[in-house]
Amino acid sequence: MKPDAEVTIALATSVMAYGAYQMALPTTADIRSLEPDNADIQGAERAAAWVAAGGVSLVALLTKSPAVFTLGGATVVAASWMTRHADRVDTVTKKASSLVPGPAAKGPQGVVGDEVAAVQQLPSTPVYGVAV
Repeated sequence: MKPDAEVTIALATSVMAYGAYQMALPTTADIRSLEPDNADIQGAERAAAWVAAGGVSLVALLTKSPAVFTLGGATVVAASWMTRHADRVDTVTKKASSLVPGPAAKGPQGVVGDEVAAVQQLPSTPVYGVAV
């Protein structure tokens, strides 16, 4: 394959991968305005990543071109990182939080946070009463 054709196909594949993200997800500004860790955004991002990576892989295998795979793959990684970063931005502090959860806070009664969430998920029998 001629180098100029290879570059043209690589750029077209990169545009196709970027288009998969544009079709599946809202704009980055809209994602940043939502609450962090939105399950719908995360699911749509994974679907877009699979579609884009599949398209890049198909074109790279058909053309047998490392340039297509490299440029298309870099586009998928960049678009995925940009979306995931926008999904982690807190709407109050306007900063992205860490992907690693922080340690549980210590209160006067001991460790709170994880223990409270675990207790809230325990099944409980409803108590019915009559207020007089």
